[in-house]
Amino acid sequence: MKNPFRKNREKEPWQIAAARYCVAHSEKGFNEEDLKGHIKSSYEVSGRFIKQFYLEEIRHPAGREHSRDFLKDEDGSGLWIPPLDLVSKVTDYDELKEARRNAIWAFRFSIIAIIISAVTLIVSIFKN
Repeated sequence: MKNPFRKNREKEPWQIAAARYCVAHSEKGFNEEDLKGHIKSSYEVSGRFIKQFYLEEIRHPAGREHSRDFLKDEDGSGLWIPPLDLVSKVTDYDELKEARRNAIWAFRFSIIAIIISAVTLIVSIFKN
């Protein structure tokens, strides 16, 4: 029987997916509507939460004294690029997932090594 919560754990959080979208489109730029459309196509997230993400991570990133509104055109439109903090968050998330995967494999190999050494010990005791 499959774990009913397994499906939710396989899908990355929508915030990471949004950040990954921003990073993937960093060369040509993106706007708020593109980001919202991408997230809404894969996740059931309120537009209010996407707007909050957009404001906190793109327009007014933490640690900045001023907003990044100067990147807009005169008509209020314009394309955005992700701040380096957002790029780092995606990289950190990917590295953490890889480290967890490697830790699971290391644990499995250590269990196999312990079993092999125990079997070898038992065989050598009974052989003498």
